[in-house]
Amino acid sequence: MNTKIFSAMCLALCLLAASLTAAAQAKKKPEISTATKLVITKLKVGEGDAYEVRGKATFTVTAANSDDSVAGTLSYTIPDDVRQKVAELTHKPVASIPATVTSKDVVATFQKATACPVVHLEFQPMDVDLAGVKDHFNRFVLDINETQQELAQLFCVWTRQINNGRARRGVIARMNVVLSGEDDKAPFDVPAETPKKPD
Repeated sequence: MNTKIFSAMCLALCLLAASLTAAAQAKKKPEISTATKLVITKLKVGEGDAYEVRGKATFTVTAANSDDSVAGTLSYTIPDDVRQKVAELTHKPVASIPATVTSKDVVATFQKATACPVVHLEFQPMDVDLAGVKDHFNRFVLDINETQQELAQLFCVWTRQINNGRARRGVIARMNVVLSGEDDKAPFDVPAETPKKPD
């Protein structure tokens, strides 16, 4: 009799643990990404030779930094003709050349005086590895469009605070809390006009 009760209790605990794990996995972290945009890069073919790539880039923000920059993941989708060119250069099958190259921990800064409804993020020149071939990005800009989503609204507040020379520690902290996906509190609310701190 005690064995049956113990087995039933163990089964119930296992089912509870499984349902809690499933619920935690189902809760997706909030995300904010730039609009997809054409970005022209240069594929370094050989000594001095470069092949122009017309791919599409998007950037997903993963962290807000106290130096008024954001970190995130850059995804660059490459057309099939470029994949074929890379396959020729590297002597690899086209199927082994990725259609999208992803770079983590990329940092972007706000373009000077940018503001909603379209926030412009600037990226410094960089190289990404495309199956052993370097693909070079010159400086480029991607845009975050204003929406009613909390993260988009936080970008609007952040740029407004920068442009008005006001403190932004609170908005940056709130953005990181929301991005972490561990927040159950009410959305951050900043008054349109925050009093400026005396110097």
